[in-house]
Amino acid sequence: MLRAFVTCARTGSVTRTATELGYSAASISDQIRQLEVHTQQPLFRRTPGGMSLTETGRRMVPVAHDILCRMDLLCRTQPKSRHTYRAHAGQRPEPMRKAGAA
Repeated sequence: MLRAFVTCARTGSVTRTATELGYSAASISDQIRQLEVHTQQPLFRRTPGGMSLTETGRRMVPVAHDILCRMDLLCRTQPKSRHTYRAHAGQRPEPMRKAGAA
């Protein structure tokens, strides 16, 4: 979600963000919408010409960028694991299971 938000803030376009990150435009839109629901604030103004940040979105970009930089650093300094973990705000991380795994 944060990477989609920061990239869209930089590119101003859901389509360019999707291409850059390797997701569908619908997925990027969903991620941004979920972040807006979570923050209870609109982060972008949507126009036919693209996406522009709201004041809340402008304030959030440096914080989100810092979080992503710290996560990237954390991932580089940790030994490789067989598991990929996922967590949602307020929850403990849990291993993700591959499709079809019991």
